[in-house]
Amino acid sequence: MSKTTLLLGIHSHQPVGNFDHVVIDATARSYRPFFETLYKFEGFKFGAHFSGWLLEFIKTHDEKLFDLIRKMSLRGQIEWFSGGYYEPILASIPSADRRRQIGKLSSFIENNFGQKPKGLWLTERVWDASIIADLVAVGIEYVIVDDYHLLTAGVSEERLGGYYNTENGGEKLSLFPVSKKLRYQVPFWEHEQVIKNIAAVKDAAIVFDDGEKFGVWPGTHDWVYTKGWLENFVSGVLASEEIEAGHFRDYFAKNPPLGLAYPSEVSYSEMGEWSLAADDAAQLEYLKKQIDSLTMHAHGERFVRGATWKNFLVKYSESGRIHRRMLALSKHNPQNDTEFEDALLKAQCNDCLWHGIFGGLYLPNLRDNAWQFLIAAEDRIAPQNGISLESWNLDGRTQARLYSQPLIVGFEPTGGMLTELNLRKERFNLLNTLQRRREVYHAKIAVKSEASADGLRTIHDAALSADQAALEHLIVDRNQRGGFVDHLVEADFNPHSFFAQSYTEFELLSGTNYELTGDETAIALKTETIKKRVKLLANSLVVETEVAATVANDRRYVQEHNFHFANLKETTINAQGANDDHNFEAAKELIIVDSYLKKQIVLIASVPFEAFTHPVYTVSQSESGVDLTCQGVAIALVFGEARAISVTLEIREAK
Repeated sequence: MSKTTLLLGIHSHQPVGNFDHVVIDATARSYRPFFETLYKFEGFKFGAHFSGWLLEFIKTHDEKLFDLIRKMSLRGQIEWFSGGYYEPILASIPSADRRRQIGKLSSFIENNFGQKPKGLWLTERVWDASIIADLVAVGIEYVIVDDYHLLTAGVSEERLGGYYNTENGGEKLSLFPVSKKLRYQVPFWEHEQVIKNIAAVKDAAIVFDDGEKFGVWPGTHDWVYTKGWLENFVSGVLASEEIEAGHFRDYFAKNPPLGLAYPSEVSYSEMGEWSLAADDAAQLEYLKKQIDSLTMHAHGERFVRGATWKNFLVKYSESGRIHRRMLALSKHNPQNDTEFEDALLKAQCNDCLWHGIFGGLYLPNLRDNAWQFLIAAEDRIAPQNGISLESWNLDGRTQARLYSQPLIVGFEPTGGMLTELNLRKERFNLLNTLQRRREVYHAKIAVKSEASADGLRTIHDAALSADQAALEHLIVDRNQRGGFVDHLVEADFNPHSFFAQSYTEFELLSGTNYELTGDETAIALKTETIKKRVKLLANSLVVETEVAATVANDRRYVQEHNFHFANLKETTINAQGANDDHNFEAAKELIIVDSYLKKQIVLIASVPFEAFTHPVYTVSQSESGVDLTCQGVAIALVFGEARAISVTLEIREAK
């Protein structure tokens, strides 16, 4: 009887520029003990993919671990897989950048571990046939996907124990499908049962999943190492007469493909659900329950699925803005500018662009890092002064970018609002906030799920619970957050209604497409009721606003501003802590002091205003449960019956 070949691999990644203490902790709890455990079993072969930035970090901060990994590689225990160096979604970046990303990681692996990878870890298993030619061009022969990819392409579940070929334009690539059942079991079920299930697989049992499951995910360090799951599992596999642990490259060389398959643009099934808008995700969930009740789950999962990964770029405007700024910059890639290219490739890191179980887009520091790299790249090619009008956002509308030596400023016609306030030197976007949205899991918060009966519970089964203070922030914003956002409101506008988004609005200007025009000195934004003229003068952004005479006198004009700070605890508004709600009466000036960046952000108005301020918190799920995250500070300048207002936003050095 032929043995089952266990093709096991781990994928480990940390977002580019993540906090040192987070990566050091992950190394201590997961990466180091994983390799130290497997070093004891030289005969146990496995695959590994680490994003390039993480490998760099380990090489710099844990030389002993890096040397151990090198030793295991040179003795033939590890097969290395390439991928994007900074872990981009390959299908979402330009062709030339794909080749740079993969070539950079493959070179690092060859230089440090003596292997030229033939296989590739596909970030988040986001597949699109358009990437095939680029992968083939940089020497990749096979790719890791999910079994779901092949199931949706018509392959039966009984014929997944191997690899399939696919092609695009005659360029051939092979696909190894990861077993969803086994990746949900490893390392959460008892090792004896997992080994038994592997042995039952015909030909090849393929498991390739997050290395962080072995120590970083809640409860896994104790389970995998202290209680010995990993050592017992490896010992059991090596002792088994029915299983042999192998390398993908050897299996690929010795076995023919099981056939030809053409997966559509797809990722794993959960990703398709996460990328849907909340209402659509709820409907899909309901539909799947109906299919389950008819005992048709195996068929339903194949045919009833969510959206593609790229839908995140529509679902979240903040994600789409980061992504499309990257695309625009990639088109202007100067020759032989290594600083520009390095910043551009780092900005392609996927983590801040989407949200599922992990924080992703909801984590401000990840978005800060993306903007840091975008600003660094743009600063290399942007003029010192001037105005640019172009449709880089790919929505058919013209956007404006205003340049001065210290600032890069962006205005968009949707809402006629300021969407970027970039400090060139500090590489920081003060408008990097996040809109509060309804997520499908919000309805499940505080509802406990039952633990799995088979060993440790996975994060997919984790209960969601939060205290009452967090639940009070489950608010849906009516518009994107930005600067110089116009509102014409009724008399019920007050600090609470501003926070709760419950005020009555005469006209939803924040959702209106303004007409945007400009010349060499200023830009203009207008609707039937609002006209704005915008000028950038070095450190000062001057916005003159006129409200049409046809607007009734009882309508109050409110100008909304949203700012993001790296550390809200070190920020004050008119000498008051920015992390509390405030009401400033009869003011003409607000002085925001950001001690972290050592900057003052000053709002100066031509007429008196009343100001309401409050910190903006989002409620999101993560691997640890429910997160309450401060995204920034919202400010409402209430001008009452004033119809001609000039507001200057000035950036000063803090004393």
